[in-house]
Amino acid sequence: MDGLDDIVEEFLVESHENLDQLDADLVALEKEPDSRERLSSIFRTIHTIKGTSGFLAFNRLEEVTHVGENLLSRLRDGELTLTPHRTSVLLSMVDTVRDLLTSIEGSGGEGTVDVSAVVAAISAAMEDRPEPPPA
Repeated sequence: MDGLDDIVEEFLVESHENLDQLDADLVALEKEPDSRERLSSIFRTIHTIKGTSGFLAFNRLEEVTHVGENLLSRLRDGELTLTPHRTSVLLSMVDTVRDLLTSIEGSGGEGTVDVSAVVAAISAAMEDRPEPPPA
């Protein structure tokens, strides 16, 4: 295994561990939607995945985590409030990130995982507009 493969493998292991913590944080956040500490923890997890995915040229992973990071930043800063819909959108983002990581594990690339619907849903949730209909 060359150096880049080692980096990707380490990225996958850390990302899966971070997503497990993120799942627990999201569940706790539903009980305490104003918890800046939880929002900051979730933000840092997504920020870390986004930064490394950009470095490794996983463009779709970077795209979905970037828009998710923007939503989380606005929630953390009090510009938006956490609603059940926004929680659902964040959970969809986590599912999409997991799908991308699984594809990267299996093939070394992002495969055919489509991020457009979740990116649109996150963007809509930031703007308080309804989700666009599925294509």
